[in-house]
Amino acid sequence: MNQLKTALIISCLGWACSKGDSTDGQDSSPESGVETGIPQTTNPHCDALELPTAAWKVDEQTGILRHDVADDFDFPKLDGSTWNLQANWTGCDVYIFIPDARPNSGLDSTPIWARDLDSLVSGSPLNVHYFFVATASSSSAATNLEAMQVRVDELLAGLSEEDRSHWESRLHVAGVFREKLGGWLKNLLKTDAFYYGFGIDRSQQIRLLGNFADVNRYSTTLNDAGEWPWEANLSYAAHEARHWNFEALRDARLAAEDVTIVTPWSGEALGHVVETDTEFPDADTMAGFDTLEIDLTMDCPDPEAGEFGNCGPWDYLSHIYLQDDEDPELWHEVSRYVTTYHREGRYLVDATPMLAELATGGVRHLKYDISPSWNPQAYMTQMDFRFSNRGKGYRPVALTPLWSGGSLNSAYNDNQADVEVDVTEDAKRVELRVILSGHGMADGNCAEFCNHKHYFQVNETRYKKNHGVAGDSEGCIPAIENGMVPNQGGTWWLGRGGWCPGQQVEPYILDVTEDWVPGEAISLSYEAKIGMGDPPDNSGDIQLSSWLVVYQ
Repeated sequence: MNQLKTALIISCLGWACSKGDSTDGQDSSPESGVETGIPQTTNPHCDALELPTAAWKVDEQTGILRHDVADDFDFPKLDGSTWNLQANWTGCDVYIFIPDARPNSGLDSTPIWARDLDSLVSGSPLNVHYFFVATASSSSAATNLEAMQVRVDELLAGLSEEDRSHWESRLHVAGVFREKLGGWLKNLLKTDAFYYGFGIDRSQQIRLLGNFADVNRYSTTLNDAGEWPWEANLSYAAHEARHWNFEALRDARLAAEDVTIVTPWSGEALGHVVETDTEFPDADTMAGFDTLEIDLTMDCPDPEAGEFGNCGPWDYLSHIYLQDDEDPELWHEVSRYVTTYHREGRYLVDATPMLAELATGGVRHLKYDISPSWNPQAYMTQMDFRFSNRGKGYRPVALTPLWSGGSLNSAYNDNQADVEVDVTEDAKRVELRVILSGHGMADGNCAEFCNHKHYFQVNETRYKKNHGVAGDSEGCIPAIENGMVPNQGGTWWLGRGGWCPGQQVEPYILDVTEDWVPGEAISLSYEAKIGMGDPPDNSGDIQLSSWLVVYQ
């Protein structure tokens, strides 16, 4: 794709947004029907948890597809009571339905309910409700539901009075089999995509649940049988609630910002590599910005299907590039991402240094490298460049490219030349910016799973970028609170060399202003080590983009 596109530009002041004209007429909001506005904070429960709230959606079209608005429902419980969604709506709670059809493993059809209820509750945020529904078969429904109620009662009996009071109203065991639930719940749980469970987030959207495989439950028996070799863990449902809470806080922050949004692609299924010309604000307008963030949604391309088999099966590297205004052979990496295994994703990354390259405004050429040629997976794309002024008192005016990585081997450091950069005497800030991630299926997968260390010398000061979580079996799980998509259909939990599947590659940023003497050039050098020595041969690849950024 290579065409001149008048990008959709949105100016937002506080929470009120007005949409400009667009050649394709697409709605620029990331998710149609999602409330955008100042989060309401009138619910004491939500205020205590410091969570934003969303009002119940009135007169909105509802459905039973991913991201559809959930309608109201009655949930008959085993204790004889009935729980109603709208009557209990707080605007900050999330709701997760876990059927007994979800098994422990491919060789053990025991319902996932049979264990881990205690760790589910202890690992869950306080704003989640769990619903246990029998879908496996009508003959086993009563047995499974009654057994689950016993587990719930035993768990509650062992909690403190305060915890018991909280959770006894949030653990719901169905009193009837799926077919007797009635309404849209029955119809939803019949579909292949939702047979193993679903959720409703705080914006009232229907969401899918991922794979509950526990990295600590590897089974040689499963592996030898050709099954997915990790058994499931019920408590992994809590990861979904954690992720939705992160999304709520992120979305509330974005909705409240005063921003100008430029949208190169909106609502398009894009795969492999695409390019486009995009119109940015003029130079005078660009001069008023001190911050740029990229908000990228990579959704599964078929909105009527589930995630598995719809989104890509591998953790692909994806990049956004800006073509140099003077040298068309030169591309600046704006941001980098790693896609999920089989799940949708949304990523937010700071790209402020690119303001220096976009200073002239007007039409610029972008390249979006989405997925590899050997598997050009497509994603439903929403890409927003978010420009703002946060009153920093400085903005980037110059970028000097430094090192570009390469094959991680004994000659790696020989290819990283020392650099000297002249800096104008009136600079207000000098920054070293690095986008670095290790990849490759070389011997031992070292670039991906070793703690390779990267040393950056700025004049007399030496800095180290460490990868201490590389090789940690649960190293990526804490990244849920930084946008990493949990419960993917692959080895998402494993700590990597500078990245996690389903997350943006976070830039490594060093303020080196104090290392610089005004009026003098800056001397820079770089090397990588594994342990105390040079990297061994055939250790994979280091993908590296690095710059010295000058702010005025």
